Parts: sequence; structure tokens; C-alpha cells
Amino acid sequence: MADPLISVQTLYSATGESVGVYIPAELWAEAEAEVLPGLQAAQERLYGPKPQAEPMQDWELLVANWDFKYPVDMQVSCGQCGASTLNWQEDEPRRFRLKAASLGGLVVFECLSCKARISKRHFKDGVTTETTPRREGS
Repeated sequence: MADPLISVQTLYSATGESVGVYIPAELWAEAEAEVLPGLQAAQERLYGPKPQAEPMQDWELLVANWDFKYPVDMQVSCGQCGASTLNWQEDEPRRFRLKAASLGGLVVFECLSCKARISKRHFKDGVTTETTPRREGS
């Protein structure tokens, strides 16, 4: 019987750069459960942790129950790096990531440029905005 590991091949680009690995389906089916945890740990070390999903249901609940004297505020600006948008949901690629939204009117964003936290507090007669720079180690 031939060595099954011989069929595992490194794939190279036209310039000779290693770009991936080919593992035959039969071998992957046997090894997947053991290999995936190690691949996920390596991916976090290389690229950082996978971002959590945005709490869009919380945002939609706030918008559905909007009772302030002004229209829904979609503008976000970072007081740290100056990034800004007129509508955070329409940016492609996104400039800000929704971190939290509450029915009480607090909406928190993360600036994807500098990782600062932008807190918008919606009151009956206006909005206050506060930018908190990213803390080292977070």
C-alpha cells in the first residue's frame, strides 16, 4: 500500500510562492475532527480572533421603537482618527462596527480604522457622542 501522505501536496503560485495545501478528501474525512481545532488556533494567532456578529436585532428594536423628536441618526464619526460616515450601515467596506444598541438610546460602535469606541447617547432633545481610544492590550 502506498503512503497516503504522499498525496498531500503543497500548492505554489506562478512565482513559486507557497499558497496552500491539497489534502485528498478521503484523508481529510479521517483527520478533519483532529486538525480543525489546531487550524482555528493558528488562524487566531495569525489574523486575530473572529469578530462577533453585530447585534443588529438590538439596533432594529431601537429603530422600531424610536420616539425621539429627530430622525434616526445614521452618522458616525471617530473623534480619535477622524473616520466618518453619513450612514454606517451603507459603507462598503464598513468603517464602523456596531458593538451594542439598547432600547434606552445608547448605541456603541467600534472604529475599524483605529479600534476606538464611539458611544452615542440618544436623548429626547439630542444626541451626545463620546470617543474612547482603544486601550493597549484590548
